[in-house]
Amino acid sequence: MNPNNQQFIKGAIITVIIAAAIGALTVLAGDSFGGGGGEITGKLFLVSFSLIFFGITAAISMVVTEKPQYKNLGKAGMIVSAAAFLLVLILIFAGVGDDITIAKVAFALFIASIALAHICLLHHFNLQNKHAHTARIVATIFISLFSLVIIINIFGTGQGLQSLLVNGQSMAKLGMTSLIVDLAATLLVPLCNRLQVNEPAEELHLTSEEPAVQDEVPQ
Repeated sequence: MNPNNQQFIKGAIITVIIAAAIGALTVLAGDSFGGGGGEITGKLFLVSFSLIFFGITAAISMVVTEKPQYKNLGKAGMIVSAAAFLLVLILIFAGVGDDITIAKVAFALFIASIALAHICLLHHFNLQNKHAHTARIVATIFISLFSLVIIINIFGTGQGLQSLLVNGQSMAKLGMTSLIVDLAATLLVPLCNRLQVNEPAEELHLTSEEPAVQDEVPQ
């Protein structure tokens, strides 16, 4: 699927409009999210909300695919967002049941989709100097670290962020420290990018392609 295909873009726009309309109508028309018709209303709302939420993370990732050096990063974000949405659909219609493995995987993909969208957003910037470039590297590292801590905790206890904050001081400190540094570095990227520095940024390419070398013309 080509994310730049106009038919795909138009289809996505129509889908989002329909999902938004359904989500808004279920809130306005539904008196309860429990039992009978309220259960159907609740499921429609959750499907619409999930589609829009993961559509946002996928769209952010899709934008960065326009840059050849970050194309794989963008595709990874789109795939993870799509997988998370599919698992959420399964949970909405099939329920959790006794085995909560699918719920844990869905939550882990939820965290990963947000992290990848965050990283893709940072790589969408055209950096102007080395300070902004350094801030983006730091942000990427700590976004990944914070997400990894949450995901490890999900499969360890099943309680996610709540358990991280309540139990395990070392993990909690690592997670919150990563979050603070991640947010600070994210803020520094656009700020540092406004600095006027003589030395331009050196882009870190995610491909193994070497720049073409021009042959010298003998004089």
